[in-house]
Amino acid sequence: MRFPLLFTVIAVAVAPTVALAQENPVRSACKPDIQALCASVQPGGGRIRDCMRQHRTELSATCKLAIADRMLERAHRPAAGAPGAGVTQVPSK
Repeated sequence: MRFPLLFTVIAVAVAPTVALAQENPVRSACKPDIQALCASVQPGGGRIRDCMRQHRTELSATCKLAIADRMLERAHRPAAGAPGAGVTQVPSK
């Protein structure tokens, strides 16, 4: 009986650490660019994204590649509500 409770407590304590360890690949690749080009921009509301768009010609090759990879991932991901996006369709009879 104590094992499930202990497991739950450990899982809740460790989950935020694991989430932080899996940093966004685009943010990791673009961190130097964000610091150099958008340091004065207040985060939130898409302001850093907008700043990066304004400076897209100045972005490093590493950052541009990470953004391109992210765009390809999104292009190949089923849209929310589409079959294959966690929604099961029941065939009509």
